[in-house]
This record gives sequence, C-alpha cells and structure tokens, in this order.
Amino acid sequence: MIDALTLEGWLSRRRPDDPPDCRLRRGDIIDDWKVEAFLGKGLSAEVYRVVGVSAGREGALKLLTDSSRGLGERFRAEADMLRGLPLRPLPRYLGGGKWGGAPYYVMEHLQPLSSEMPRAAVPAFMVAVARAVHVLHDAGYIHRDLKPGNIMLRNGGEPVLIDLGLAKRHDAGVIDPVVRHGRSISIIDGRPVGVGTLDFAAPEQLLKAEASVQSDVFSLGKIMLSLYGGRPPRSLRPIIRRATREQPDDRYGSAREFAAAIRHRYRGRWVLAALLLTAAAAGFAWWRHPWVSAPPAPPAAPARPAAAPSVDQFPDEPDGDYFRRMLSRAERGEAAAMYKTGLLLFHGTGCVVDRPSAFRWYHRAAELGNVSAMNDLAYCLINGFGIAASPEEGFAWALKAAENGHSPSQVMVGECYMNGTGVNIDLQKALAWLRRAAMQGNNRARLLLRSWPGGDSSTGPSR
Repeated sequence: MIDALTLEGWLSRRRPDDPPDCRLRRGDIIDDWKVEAFLGKGLSAEVYRVVGVSAGREGALKLLTDSSRGLGERFRAEADMLRGLPLRPLPRYLGGGKWGGAPYYVMEHLQPLSSEMPRAAVPAFMVAVARAVHVLHDAGYIHRDLKPGNIMLRNGGEPVLIDLGLAKRHDAGVIDPVVRHGRSISIIDGRPVGVGTLDFAAPEQLLKAEASVQSDVFSLGKIMLSLYGGRPPRSLRPIIRRATREQPDDRYGSAREFAAAIRHRYRGRWVLAALLLTAAAAGFAWWRHPWVSAPPAPPAAPARPAAAPSVDQFPDEPDGDYFRRMLSRAERGEAAAMYKTGLLLFHGTGCVVDRPSAFRWYHRAAELGNVSAMNDLAYCLINGFGIAASPEEGFAWALKAAENGHSPSQVMVGECYMNGTGVNIDLQKALAWLRRAAMQGNNRARLLLRSWPGGDSSTGPSR
C-alpha cells in the first residue's frame, strides 16, 4: 500500500513526463476525472492527481494494479471504509468505479507529512493525531498500521489517517476489545506473526496476531519518538515510555488519554511562565486565575479588560464579607459582580468551592456581555468544570469574547485552532489570533509565538 513518505519521495524525484510503466497518462479521462499528474506507485496501486471535469475539484485517484496476496481485498476494504465511514480524520471519499477492469477510487488531495518537523511543533501535532485516532476508535475501528507514512495533512495542517486497508472493526461495547486477525509464519524462527509495520507495530500485533486500541496507542508513542529522531525532550520521555510498554494494560487506556498526557506535560511550563509574567506585569493576585489549581488546558488567563463594567477592586485577601457583598450585587443584576462571584466560587475564596454555581454565574454574566465571564465560561465548557464538557460551545464563547478584543480569549481561540479543541484545526487562523493577542501585549501569546517555528516575540512566526 502507498504511504505519504513514499509519495513525498516520488514527488521530489518526479520527472515532467509520465513514467513509461504507469497505467494512466496525463490528460486521460476516467469517468468524470481528468488525470493531471502521476504521484507514485505502491505494492498494489498507482496514485494520480486528478481534477473533476464537471466540478473542477482536485482529488487523488488510486488505481488497483495488483490483486494478489490479499492486496485486492485490502484495497477494496479501504475504499468501502472511506465510502461508508465519513469521519473527519479520514480522507473524504469523492467517487469510484472501474477502469480497464481494475477498481479505483478517488479521495481528497492531501499533502505529505514533512520528514523534518520542527521539534517545537511535535507535541501539538501529536495531540491532533491522537485525537484523530480516538475518533476512529470511537467509531469502532482499530487502524493497526499507524506510522508517519500513514499520516497526511489537509491544507490547514490538520492530520488525516490514510492506508486503512488493515483497519478492523472492534466491539466498542467491550472494555479493551481485542481483534484477532490472520497471521503468517516467520521465515526467521517459524513463529506466527501478525500485521503492521515493524518499527511502529505493538508486540502483540507482530507476535500474537492480536490488536486492541492500546496497540494503536503503542504506535502513537513510536511515532512521537520518531518525530524527535529518537531524542525526545526529557519532559515527554515518561509519556512515550508508558505508551510503548510491552503489555497493553500498562499503556494509556485510549488515544484520548495519551493526548491529555501530552497537553498536561508540555503546556504546564508555558502556563506557569505566562502566569508569572502576567502577574508580574499587572500585579494580579495568584488566586484570581482559575487555571492555577486546575489541569492545564487551552485557555489563557481571564483578565478584566478596560471596557468591563467597574466594580470594587479585589482586596488582597478576600473574605466572607467580600463574597457576600459581591453575591448581593450579583443577585441585583450587576454583570461584573456576577463574574467576580463566579470567580470566588470557582476557587472557594471567602466561600466553599462550588464550581457548578460558579459556572452558572459565569453564564449569566456572559449573557449580559461581560467578556471576562465569557472567557472563564469557555474554559469551564472546554474542560468540564461545573458542567459536562462541551468544547464546541466553549470555543463559541471564547470566539465571541475574542472578537470583542479580549486578548486572553484570543489566545484561547488560537490554541483551540492549534489543537482542534471544539473546532477544526487551522494553523493559519491560530497564528492570526495569537498575533492579535500579542499586539495587545499578551505574554502568553508571545510565548506561544516564540515557540512557533521561525517565530519571535514581536512579530510571530515567519511565513
């Protein structure tokens, strides 16, 4: 089967003329598709860039050339899966048919994964890949052949899983479902072996011909290790070690857990640095920030913009009397007091911790137009504090505050676009929002831009 790294090599070496042994030629019409270029040839198929004659849509046409050794079955399984399972992390199926007796199908045109990804971009990329794998698992399928060559990119940088010929259905209703598949005999020692790619497949796949969701988690760990050239940062080594443990039960229980571990580890330092810089610059007290005592997450610090309604300044050590005064004002309908009441309840400052009540006060203040409340409301919705998590709704509130000039919300929106939290990944939009926040002096935005490939604290990444 063809993979992205092989495609990249072919693209770099491709001559203007079609290779003499390819089945199709530039200009050939296959049903409604016109062949524009030969992209490459794998074990069982040739791939061409095509354009729809009637709609003008660009695609990649994959034509079966070898149906022996079960390759034809894998080809048809992949086509059937793309046609019947329209998941966002999979290539979009555009059509199919037969040409000269050989089956073909057309999927969206994707870009190959770069073989030299900047180290600073790896954590966010792996979070996005793990989320894509989790979506596949949620649909009831195990990929069984995850590797860098089977990950491609949409134009916005969103990862897409390809080469689904080995994907198998598993029983989503059973904890830790196991798929057993056909196996062959090793020519080395006569032992049974399963499927997968040697450098990335889990031990149980290769030796026992079994696979589970933890097998794909093992592959994710190996992919992350390979993107770092075998030398990952010290902070991420425990994550990779756990993901690639020999026994499936010792690994992360799902791709989502793997993604959460990365987010917690690599964001933690950024959040702390941004918090210290912000606190030093603005003189804010540490307790005002809900992310201090909560797990790291996409949003940045909620700060009151100059346009927010004015209420009493927080005292250095808010007590019960201050909380009751804010609560009284909130009950009279003051939006800023509602926001502060929610903030106090979130942390239990001058009162007991009550995050469901904090969420309700945030929501009431946000509906009255308080942008700081919108920011904290988004944070709660994205992370499930005081209410069931709803990343999509959280992103919508963050975007509303960001559009009103609230720089912490602009950072939150930028990070959501970076990681696909509540919205599709779009690195260009992420960059634009982070730059807007940086121009307002937001230190977290500057830190993120500085870590972006080619970036600096003032202008952000170079294009």
